[in-house]
Amino acid sequence: MAIPEDLSGMASMRLSGQPPDSRIRHTLLKWAMLVLPLGYLWFHLIDNLRLEWTTDPQYSYGLVVPLLVVGLLLRRWQHCGSPCASMAGNPWQAVLLCDFFAFLYLPTRLVEEATPEWRPIEWSLGIQTVGLTLYAIYLAGGKSLFRQTAFPVAFFLVAIPWPTLFEHPIIQGLSRINAAMVVNVMGVLNVPAIQHGNLIEVSTGIVGINDACSGIRSLQSSLMISLFLGEFYLFGWRRRLLLIPISFALAMMLNVCRTSLLTWIAAKKGIGVIAEYHDEAGMTILLVCTAMLWGAGWFLNRRGDQNTADKTAKKDFYRPVENDNDYKARRRMYLLGIILIVWLAAVESAVGLWYQIRESHLKPGPAWTVNFPKNNPTYKDVPLTVDEHVLLRFDQGEQGQWKETDGTIWQAFYYNWLPGRIAGYLAKRHTPDICITASGFKMISGPELMVLNVNGIDLPMRHYVFDSSIGPLQVYQCHWQAGMGKDTYTADESSRYNLIRGIWAGRGNKGQKVLEIIITGYDNQEQARQALMRQLAKLIKVEK
Repeated sequence: MAIPEDLSGMASMRLSGQPPDSRIRHTLLKWAMLVLPLGYLWFHLIDNLRLEWTTDPQYSYGLVVPLLVVGLLLRRWQHCGSPCASMAGNPWQAVLLCDFFAFLYLPTRLVEEATPEWRPIEWSLGIQTVGLTLYAIYLAGGKSLFRQTAFPVAFFLVAIPWPTLFEHPIIQGLSRINAAMVVNVMGVLNVPAIQHGNLIEVSTGIVGINDACSGIRSLQSSLMISLFLGEFYLFGWRRRLLLIPISFALAMMLNVCRTSLLTWIAAKKGIGVIAEYHDEAGMTILLVCTAMLWGAGWFLNRRGDQNTADKTAKKDFYRPVENDNDYKARRRMYLLGIILIVWLAAVESAVGLWYQIRESHLKPGPAWTVNFPKNNPTYKDVPLTVDEHVLLRFDQGEQGQWKETDGTIWQAFYYNWLPGRIAGYLAKRHTPDICITASGFKMISGPELMVLNVNGIDLPMRHYVFDSSIGPLQVYQCHWQAGMGKDTYTADESSRYNLIRGIWAGRGNKGQKVLEIIITGYDNQEQARQALMRQLAKLIKVEK
């Protein structure tokens, strides 16, 4: 006579020699041992990305991605039911991949601790976390559960910023296309407008990159929405792929509308009025883009066979009677949890000890600040914008512009970050080769490193030359880190060598300063350098 499933489960518990309550507690303990290290990895990953999400408007949508991941998992659970699948095996390929991800955590943490903003490291940490989570799911539910949860878990990767190597040319290129299309729209509206890179000049001034032509901020968010809708409706791969170009087209079209509106307002009412409409226009465009994408997803869902994906998904879920494979799976889960806990604890302890030893000899050095020439009758303060505060989060900032007696025009930007982890993250985030190039200027040369001793302070000045309509711009940027010797600085801060060098040099969290000076009027670089030295002697003030 066949034994009902529930009775056979009770029989197996009794044969195992354990009462049901004890067996349940034992199972929960094994799950806890696995959830604990995975939960730590996810917390660490989200905490690392949190600064990017809260300081870079292009990736602010990342704050909702963890909630969307949970929603997609619940969606799968709702459509497919709860599985109780048997573990059919543990392929050696999966074991090797899991070992590789776990081992890779050590070099990842070493580099991340010194340069947490380096995006390849963020991707490495994200792939490791997702990979180990999916391996644990595979142990818990076999291929069936793995197939159903792979996309929702991997969906989190859309919240990780694109590597700069790909992001910068794509975003800047699309921004220029956007600006060119807006200039044409302004021509139709009889509004004179001239394009400068991804900036637009109108009669009242220049519409800045932080005002309207903002680098297609909705591009990444529209990609995220299209991938989410494809999974939400359980589309096949063809319809999922179709949603991606639709999202890009909508993002471009709506950004042209947004930029055209703000540029028209700037031309009619002045540049300063843009701030009154900027946030509302951006939020409206995002909501409209989301609504239109959702409509496209709904239409594709109506056109396709809605039940096909559901039926395919449900075929993989079954409820077998507990067997030896399930016991082996739980045992492997328990062992994986123990190994991860020990390994993560060892890595975190080793990384902390390493940087404590490396930084023990570092001394903050003399304190200094910048004394702007406010006694110069031509001097005027450059107000700090809200966007600059949000993006850089400095503790002290000041900007000014003045004219010297020889006719040269000087601009200076000074930002100070007090000791702390955020200092190392934000102080080196914006460099002239990215920001000034994005403003429509062509870089002729640079960066060239010059370590200048000014009033007893070693300042690592990086020299750039940009072409402009009024002649070459001599740009000098100093990114000074407390406690760092002059032999630790390199010309290109974003180079791979310089990023990895932080493992030996330290985390740079004892305080940092950025001083950037732009000089207009010098064609000869040596003359500009001599003038810079004279100016720095007056600007740099050593605090007792």
